[in-house]
Amino acid sequence: MATTMDAQMPQHDDLSLMGLQELDSHLSIFEPSHGRDSSTPGAMSNSAYGDSVSTVGTPSATNVLESSRKQWAKSNVPNNLFFDGKDMHSSSISRSVNPAELHIKSTLGGKVHLRPESARQSMASSMITDLDDASSSLSSISSKATSPTGFDNTSKGSRNSASMSSKRQQFDVRPKVSIPMDLAPVEYARQCIAAAESSRLNPYSLHAGEYALLRRHLTRQQVTTYLNIRNGILRLWTRNPLIGVMRDEAVGCAKDPRWFDVASICHEWLVRGGYINYGCLELRDLTAENKKQRGAKRMQKTVVIIGAGIAGLGCARQVEGLVAEFAGRFRAIGEDPPQVVVLEGRDRIGGRVYSRALNTRPSYPTLCYGSRHTAEMGGMIITGFDRGNPLNIVVRGQLALPYHALRSETTIYDATGKPVDNHRDLCAEQLFNYILDRVSEYKFKLSTPATAEGDKDLVDAGRESAVEGSRMLIEEEQSRQSTPNGTNPNVLQQDNAVQMVPVSSNRLTGRAHLEPGIHAVHTAAYKAREIGWLLRAGVGIENDLDLENAVRSKYATLGSVFDEAIRQYTRIVDFTPLDLRLINWHVANLEYSNAISYNKLSLGGWDLDAGNEWEGKHTMITGGYQQVPRGLLNCPRPLNVRRRSKVAKIVYDPNKAHVPSRIECEDGTVVEADYIISSIPLGVLKQDNIEFQPPLPGWKKGVIQRIGYGVLNKVVLVYNEPFWDETRDIFGTLRNPPDRFSLDQAHYFSQRGRFFQWFNCSKTTGLPTLLVLMAGDAAFQTENTSDEAIVAEATAVLKTVFGPLVPLPIESVVTRWGQDEFSKGSYSYTGPNFQPDDYEVMARPIGNLFFAGEHTCGTHPATVHGAYISGLRAASEVLETMLGPIKVPEPLVLLKDSLSKRKSEALQSPQNPKQARLEAYEIDVWNTIWLKLGDRPWKPENRYANPYRMYSKDMWEEAKRRCEEGRRPGKGKPIPNEVKKMVTKMWKDATEEEKKPYNERAEAQKVSHIAAVAEYNVDAAKWDREAAEIRTQYVAEHPFVSDPEGENLTRKQRKAKRVSGYAEDSASNMEV
Repeated sequence: MATTMDAQMPQHDDLSLMGLQELDSHLSIFEPSHGRDSSTPGAMSNSAYGDSVSTVGTPSATNVLESSRKQWAKSNVPNNLFFDGKDMHSSSISRSVNPAELHIKSTLGGKVHLRPESARQSMASSMITDLDDASSSLSSISSKATSPTGFDNTSKGSRNSASMSSKRQQFDVRPKVSIPMDLAPVEYARQCIAAAESSRLNPYSLHAGEYALLRRHLTRQQVTTYLNIRNGILRLWTRNPLIGVMRDEAVGCAKDPRWFDVASICHEWLVRGGYINYGCLELRDLTAENKKQRGAKRMQKTVVIIGAGIAGLGCARQVEGLVAEFAGRFRAIGEDPPQVVVLEGRDRIGGRVYSRALNTRPSYPTLCYGSRHTAEMGGMIITGFDRGNPLNIVVRGQLALPYHALRSETTIYDATGKPVDNHRDLCAEQLFNYILDRVSEYKFKLSTPATAEGDKDLVDAGRESAVEGSRMLIEEEQSRQSTPNGTNPNVLQQDNAVQMVPVSSNRLTGRAHLEPGIHAVHTAAYKAREIGWLLRAGVGIENDLDLENAVRSKYATLGSVFDEAIRQYTRIVDFTPLDLRLINWHVANLEYSNAISYNKLSLGGWDLDAGNEWEGKHTMITGGYQQVPRGLLNCPRPLNVRRRSKVAKIVYDPNKAHVPSRIECEDGTVVEADYIISSIPLGVLKQDNIEFQPPLPGWKKGVIQRIGYGVLNKVVLVYNEPFWDETRDIFGTLRNPPDRFSLDQAHYFSQRGRFFQWFNCSKTTGLPTLLVLMAGDAAFQTENTSDEAIVAEATAVLKTVFGPLVPLPIESVVTRWGQDEFSKGSYSYTGPNFQPDDYEVMARPIGNLFFAGEHTCGTHPATVHGAYISGLRAASEVLETMLGPIKVPEPLVLLKDSLSKRKSEALQSPQNPKQARLEAYEIDVWNTIWLKLGDRPWKPENRYANPYRMYSKDMWEEAKRRCEEGRRPGKGKPIPNEVKKMVTKMWKDATEEEKKPYNERAEAQKVSHIAAVAEYNVDAAKWDREAAEIRTQYVAEHPFVSDPEGENLTRKQRKAKRVSGYAEDSASNMEV
């Protein structure tokens, strides 16, 4: 996986097969230079590279070259130099497919489609494996091709799905045709579960949207079968996201024709929701098809998207995909599929994802050919590819972009330049996390949407429930509501005792890592002593914090309560200025993740998205994160993006009364629209410079004000040679308050976020580069400080750490996102007056005006992937407005036909007589062997234990007792996860002398097991030899006779006997 696109594909002269980065370089020659870059006010753009030219591409002619050895599409591309997404990866796919099986066919519009039977190969390895420096490998895991054939968009199956008739749909598909026959059911189930986990869905329960759609149509027992089908469809998608999952292909995941309708509905829900068939996916070209099918002039609606950032481009790409997927339904209502227009005020795309080209060029290039030497001005880190991040599909599965996996090991340097002792740093971090845990007790108590779970054991085994039940999910819901202690039908009960609590901080992102537990179960003094702090004289473990008065304050925020906790802790432990500097470094890291000082964060909602983090290593795209929006712009065909279209006025239809809507730009351009999607950053909406007609309602204006919008700035420093530790990706520096001996928490506010965290970006820029963050109050100070002063201060900090010989940088860039007229800040945060559902309210449409952007994604706000997810959601909402909700047939699952089942069982042919004789003969052979030798020796059980497990078993009760010690009133008994963590800590703290007995016991059991296995191998080999001798003797004395009746017949007689077997018997009614 540690290869680049150039290494992954054969080197053809054809531009349509070049890597995405190389394409960026070619496209840049067409980009006009405008001197000043609007992205970073006050900075000059010196990049020779830019985005693509006109985004309204000319249809290219595609020639299909057929050969017995190789087949690919060679495009004669005119000036725009664009290529198809399929073409980009076709050579990689062909490596894992027999060339004779690779079917490439030309369709309308001159595009190329790969047939699923050859192209539905595995890409799972490229999207679930993390390496330190990697790009998306397009290698495949072998999988038997079982997909139904003929899945092009004009097939009969697709036409059936394009128009929902009142009659039940017919499917020309065999059951299980999309389930590989060469996979064991358990392995197939494992792959399906992994696919669901990689798709933002729980493999064992319904999504809230699925529950709302199916609660009237499925029983609880049938949920398991539905989940198996849904997970199977997701498996098809994740194993090769270069090819969309067709409806008939999805239906083939059902094992019984009765479930074909369920599979079809599930496929449509997944497509609409953006769980499959999203991103840079090859689509059908509708232009030629529209012309061919056009008789009388049809209506064609227009969807206008404002903003070409990740949310806007992702939304536009998704709308185009959905329009192509359901083109037949638009024609069925007398319309042509809608067109999509994107308006962007800047002269570039990407929004707050901006990889600015550096002027400096390396003497010896280290990046792959065609890569740009850029520094990230905005979005920078992909916070894990695993467990559902949709950018996994786009970055690794479709665009195959190279990336660098960041190492989280951090050295923190004190203000004196000396490295901080790791133990002291760990004590400060754990105390910081404990205080966050205490403050988390005052978070909003959020309800859990209703759902239904399947049988986990059956899902793991890939099996369905033997009984299907009779009560629908909604009936169970109503019965719960009618009971005296019934629950809200929209909310299922959950155990409020066990929650996700912060246990550590991610130093790359500043976000807390959560684990199941109970909030702040121990007193403050007990926890401090447990961490390793020395308590003040006379302080017992019963001493605790009292935060109630701080919480009740009218102006309570996360910061005000946290600061009060620090002040109270000074009476429990002896803090030094270094301790407070360390604690405030972690505070600055938290302020970095929120783009604001924590004194302005909501006490109840500051970590509203906690628990939704992805998994896997954090990464940075080599050559620039902006390649992702460029890929969304250009692949598979260029979107219609109109740059330098600064919006001044939006006229929308709040009541869906078909009132003409339009967008007016500052240059006088007017764009008519039927549907408008606003991905305008929240900072711009707060400025109220864009006129809405009619004005936005009060509930929308209120949420715009309640959600905060902060600033994070960066300083990029480029050098001739590195002088820092090149093996580390990040390091931290502590800053003194104005009074460096102060023990007052308030004095650390202004300085803690100045140059506090440094990133070594040499691997991604191709140049010796450091990037330092300005967070919290320091970010706002940067807005009004000159570049020279900032670079001078940064250099002074580096000289403190690395010595006086640190040179001035040869190139530097300072961001000022607060002054950027198209963003007015960096990303959103939960303000002091934030309400629990504000993100959902922000996302709520008003008539034909829809909203996208990270500030509308409550599960992943303030992130690039959250912006992308919001675009998928907005596209789904627009489609539902145009076509209506998914129509579910009644009944959804047909009843079993017991009579047909009994008939089929009666018609089953009896066992082959020859096979029955052979089985009986084998039984006789084994009975003879058993009578003489007995059972074959059993392999000894592996009984040697891990010393930690042995220790855990012995010390479990002691660990439980320790968990109960120093426990705060009302926190109940310790849960198993608490005890387990305590045992782990006890084992870690145990001396070698204490561990010695367990290590010796484990070693003794290991030696004993090895001896037993050796003895078993000897005895088993002896038994096998003797059994073989007995078998040989038995076969010689009692040879097997396959046909006792015909053993004396001649060859001619045997042939006559076989032929006579085909004749009808005398009782036959067949007419001859």
